[in-house]
Amino acid sequence: MLERLKLLFFPSLIFISSIYASINVDLLSPLWLSLLPLLPFIMATLALVLAWHFNKGRVLVLVLLLLLPKLYGDYVSEGSFVAYLVVSCLCIALLSFLPERGLMNRFVINRLLFIFMLVTWCYAIEQKWVSFSFLNFTFLQTNKTWSDVLLWGVLLVSLSTVFLSWWSSRDAFKACGFISILSLIGIHYFSFSGHRLDVLLAAQFLLWIWFALMEGYRMAYLDDMTKLPARRALNERLIGLSKRYAIAMVDVDFFKKFNDSYGHDMGDRVLQNVADQMKRWCSPGKAFRYGGEEFTIVFSNDKKEEIKEVLENVRLNIEESLIEVFDPKKKKDMEVSVTVSIGLALAEQGEAPDSTLKRADAALYVSKKKGRNRVTIA
Repeated sequence: MLERLKLLFFPSLIFISSIYASINVDLLSPLWLSLLPLLPFIMATLALVLAWHFNKGRVLVLVLLLLLPKLYGDYVSEGSFVAYLVVSCLCIALLSFLPERGLMNRFVINRLLFIFMLVTWCYAIEQKWVSFSFLNFTFLQTNKTWSDVLLWGVLLVSLSTVFLSWWSSRDAFKACGFISILSLIGIHYFSFSGHRLDVLLAAQFLLWIWFALMEGYRMAYLDDMTKLPARRALNERLIGLSKRYAIAMVDVDFFKKFNDSYGHDMGDRVLQNVADQMKRWCSPGKAFRYGGEEFTIVFSNDKKEEIKEVLENVRLNIEESLIEVFDPKKKKDMEVSVTVSIGLALAEQGEAPDSTLKRADAALYVSKKKGRNRVTIA
């Protein structure tokens, strides 16, 4: 729950701040107001550069799509803006379910062609080549027309599918997509235009700039498979440790044998499960992916008995956790469990973290020699 809300916090902050800024935009001096129309283009350029740098094709497509209102200028009609709103919300929802394929390949070309097709559709509505006037009659004796109902249907489906998908997957792109759709709906139904539209569009691009930066951080500091902080994050954590700390090394027992029996895909599933159990039970320590089947837990204190109890709890929960794997010999799914061996080292006075980590690693191998599935203190 907390992890999901963290993903939504900064996008929501951008959204709320942009609404407040758009309402009070007239308080700016004439000089800043004259420069304000350039702000969406500046923010869009930054977003495009980051999308290119981090190889994010979906961000590139979204930024180009969100630029459309600025290309219309001040002459956008109600019909074309409604068409743009529907197209944008649909595209954000669709892109939320498509995997990232990067730039400069056939996938991004296909997506750009799809966007071009939708833009052409908007232009056709603007030029009245396509008309939906046959839908402009009342819906079930209400003051709403069929076109209003269909429009709201598309918007609600886009919004709800992105929200539910974000809630189940805890994906940052979907969290940003949800806020982006909310902002687009607000732009249309609260009739934001002129300088207020510039502020809200600039906030949209800021939202995707934030996403690109977070993706850059994730690629550098998080392990893709286990979602734990990676070796680089561990190295930086070790540099900033205080004088009192402890380091534990954790290794999955007989992991090579497991891979040989069930395959590397099932081995990845084991590592993911071990990482999930460590994240859940290692508090007040912080878990890291060290490499291969090895993990590290760093504690910011050296309370021996308390830390040992935490590590025993981690070890026990990993042992009791069942993992569903496919047995290629028996040709069926089955549930298995794995165990881990743990070595713990408490920092000595004046000792460098690298030295403490080496002692924890040595204690780990003592656990291995004594029969595995145990905690050994250096």
